[in-house]
Amino acid sequence: MKKLTGSLTLVALLFLFSASPAFAHTHLDTSDPEEGSTVTEALDRITLYFETVIEESAVMELHAEDGTAITLDNLTVHDDTFSADVTEPLENGTYTISWDIIGVDGHPMEDSISFEVDIEEAAVEDQEEENTEAAEDTSGEQTEENEAASESDVQETAVDDTNSNTMLITILVIAIVAIVVIVLLKRKK
Repeated sequence: MKKLTGSLTLVALLFLFSASPAFAHTHLDTSDPEEGSTVTEALDRITLYFETVIEESAVMELHAEDGTAITLDNLTVHDDTFSADVTEPLENGTYTISWDIIGVDGHPMEDSISFEVDIEEAAVEDQEEENTEAAEDTSGEQTEENEAASESDVQETAVDDTNSNTMLITILVIAIVAIVVIVLLKRKK
């Protein structure tokens, strides 16, 4: 009986240690802007970097300290990176970025970070003019690039999900077969 218990413990430990990456939850690794930072130049893009690949269904929101929602555009997920364009210049104050994502492990995660904006007024006006000119020049090009990137991201995510599921199923089958063999050997004695 001690051999059977020891064997089952060994199989269980091997299963847990080999499958642990598939069961890890996805958390924020870093961001731009960072948690608690002060932005002193016009912010035109927010980027969140996660510890693992996230799904395309991710949601990001930006709110001013009074609760006003700030419009974000071109939300893009690429592997472990989630980014969005800030469509309007941010006034000085505190802002909160919140997100709701699903990691490669299938677990939904939501959280938020805050940062502060402290920009001189002349810089804000200059940035508004630059944003307007740049938006007029690149709006057509960005749409085509985003569509092509989105199609390739979906294909890559499908491959990653299939690989994770295949590995997990293989480990489970090996563990079950090992347990059955141990039980059958034990009954023969």
